[in-house]
Amino acid sequence: MKLSCQKMLISRYTHKMQSSVQLAFLCAVLVVIVSSSPSPPQPPKACTVEEHSEMPCICCKKDCWYTIASAATHELGHMPGEAGEREALATLRLIRACMISDCAGVCLARVPF
Repeated sequence: MKLSCQKMLISRYTHKMQSSVQLAFLCAVLVVIVSSSPSPPQPPKACTVEEHSEMPCICCKKDCWYTIASAATHELGHMPGEAGEREALATLRLIRACMISDCAGVCLARVPF
């Protein structure tokens, strides 16, 4: 009887060790997969701090462009225009509206040709 209890305890211990090793291996595989997968692309910064002070109008317009294009891409799930011209034109209208509303204070009014 004593021998069978010892075998049972050894069997349980061995099973727990195998489960722990399997869990550690699975965690290691997950860490390798996550660390090797490419990170999502970061939107480019429109302007540096120095460029913002040197050419605020252009930087404001670039900010509008990147912000609206990124938001449209996020909402649509693809680049604006991939599913038709309407998407591209709608995105361009939003970019233009942003430039008019957000950049009016930093851009000088131009006389049209």
